[in-house]
Amino acid sequence: MNDPIPEAIRILLVDDTPANLDILYRALEDEGFELLVALSGEEALEVTRAARPSLILLDINMPGMDGFETCRRLKADPATADSVVLFLSARGDTKDKVKGLELGAVDYIDKPFEFEEVIARVHKHLDTHQRQEHLEARNRELEERAARAFDPLDETDLRSLIASGEGETLEFKSTLRWNLHTGKPGKEIENASLKTLAGFLNSDGGVLLIGVDDEANPLGLETDKFQSRDKMLLHLNNLINAHIGLEFAEYVRASIVQFDGTDILAVQCIASPNPVFFRRDSKEIFYIRAGPSSQALSPSQLLGYLENRKG
Repeated sequence: MNDPIPEAIRILLVDDTPANLDILYRALEDEGFELLVALSGEEALEVTRAARPSLILLDINMPGMDGFETCRRLKADPATADSVVLFLSARGDTKDKVKGLELGAVDYIDKPFEFEEVIARVHKHLDTHQRQEHLEARNRELEERAARAFDPLDETDLRSLIASGEGETLEFKSTLRWNLHTGKPGKEIENASLKTLAGFLNSDGGVLLIGVDDEANPLGLETDKFQSRDKMLLHLNNLINAHIGLEFAEYVRASIVQFDGTDILAVQCIASPNPVFFRRDSKEIFYIRAGPSSQALSPSQLLGYLENRKG
């Protein structure tokens, strides 16, 4: 028997034969669920709308509204469309199973019932459903967090940031790609910005200002010699996708901000929920922020760091 569920999960058992309901009830009564019953499709719709069960075990062969029609109506109603439906059937017809799955059911349990199979399938699909709900909730939270974090920056914001000086959540770079010493583009310059972004993503987020030197002097973006500001933003986006990962792009927001008559590229980052690696030239490096710079971690340091963040 599985451990009792801390908060009772509702399961609706639907069958026009009381003996079948009794078998299902006995199979699940010790699993910690709150069990509801319905003897018809019509009753199942009413109970589902009122009680919102997490999972429905639904018989196919019922007089009047059969299981297929009941499932179709459940999935057509926005209030019950998320119901997890497992069909109960004595039929072995593959066409019936395909039809049920096309209507939105996730599985079949064949009659006569085996207690162990009923319990295993119910727990499996509840676990899958809960994981999906958790993922959707996390995605909504990340979207909301990103919307809050990426407030538009204006010249006043930039002045305040630059005045505060470099630190764990703020860094200045003179250029995005142009090496001021060699007088030509260099990937080592790109790498410097990318490792900063990776460090922000693996820590608590931050802002990278490109077009500001180490002494907090605004240099602007002309030195990078891009044909347009859009080309510069596209180049940065391509760098992030190629060397940090497309899946992390949603945690980065870049914008051009006017400051003292020149343009500054402001790249905002929020903390990533997953580890971010900077990848280039067959190397894969994990960076975190350490004061005003980014620090590479060894494999053993990385394991300890991730464990501490998880805790």
